[in-house]
Amino acid sequence: MSLSEAELLDDVRQRLFAPIASAHPRTIGLELELIPIHKSTRARALATADKGASTAEVLSRLGRSDRWREESSGGDPPSWNTQHGARISFEPGGQIEISTAPQPTASGVIDATQSLVTMIRAAMSDVGIDLLARGVDPYNDIDTVPLQLHRERYTGMTRYFDSIGPSGVRMMRQTAALQINLERGEDPRPRWRLLNSLAPIVVALFANSRHYAGKRTEWANYRAQLWRTLDPSRTGIVYDEPEQAERYLRFALDANAMRSGAGGAGYRAFREWMTEPTVNREEWLFHLSTLFPEVRPKEFFELRSADTIELDSLAAPVVFVTGLVYDDESAQRAIELLGVPSEKLLERAGRLGLADPEIRRIASRLVVIALEGGRRLGGDYLRRAHLESAYKYFAGALAGNDI
Repeated sequence: MSLSEAELLDDVRQRLFAPIASAHPRTIGLELELIPIHKSTRARALATADKGASTAEVLSRLGRSDRWREESSGGDPPSWNTQHGARISFEPGGQIEISTAPQPTASGVIDATQSLVTMIRAAMSDVGIDLLARGVDPYNDIDTVPLQLHRERYTGMTRYFDSIGPSGVRMMRQTAALQINLERGEDPRPRWRLLNSLAPIVVALFANSRHYAGKRTEWANYRAQLWRTLDPSRTGIVYDEPEQAERYLRFALDANAMRSGAGGAGYRAFREWMTEPTVNREEWLFHLSTLFPEVRPKEFFELRSADTIELDSLAAPVVFVTGLVYDDESAQRAIELLGVPSEKLLERAGRLGLADPEIRRIASRLVVIALEGGRRLGGDYLRRAHLESAYKYFAGALAGNDI
């Protein structure tokens, strides 16, 4: 039996947008990606089969010494689960992703991330590998970065993006982001609006990816430009005030299904493909995982707009987002300041960053509101040292047009 839109709308409402009552209503998780390069040549360090030490070998040795649990992935490089609930894995171009366990406090997630990344960086440095905290590879062109994950998900994704243009494979193999995962809360609707409205400001405020493949690009945030242009049907801001779940369903149904082109057939929107009797719930869940909006609803809300960031500045995006989202007074002020989510503002944020006068004005006001909110959340949730670190980052970012 084929899927129905009514069935899928119920799934979106109940699984992605329903209220959640949590014992820790300000829980936060991070997913930090880093780009490995050889110190001596600035060439990309590969996950496996590298001329020097591969990053997978380094992580395996570190995992054995620190008692991580290694999980094989067929013929692909493995992933690892630490004793503290974090996960280390690879992105398709060999970028290393560190996913924290959900933490009840903002300072807890900052501490856990900094500790783990420092350990991994030291092990990589010992064999001549740097882990770059840049939103896009500033040194290497796509031709020198092979696909390093060959599971069906990634080979199929490569074929699909190749049918559109160059941005998709560059995104897969050459970008690195910081994703911030937040509770949906007992009233998800205003939080969904706020996060989508914040996305352009986050793109601009944490941009560090102007340079790509040895050249200065025309965009303040080239990573954001790659995401915007890889396939407009599955990226961007997805928002409608009265019908948030219904709007997300339309977005999902209108996006092409990557598996619909199997056997050389043309790609079709999921709305059309789901009428086939072989398209089941597993295909629907896979399709949802191939959608990449600025804010993605899961069992939590995933904000995907920030370039990855250096460890000594990690407090800044955490303070900015939690201070605005988890403090009720700051959330209301931010909603009033930002208005409805804007796709046009998102485009300008990627192109101009903080050089755009309106974006710079809004970002400056939001930073003040976020720091006030962070202080109200209390020292048990967000330590003074992390607030001071965030302030230092914001002062530097807003002093010039580029970070």
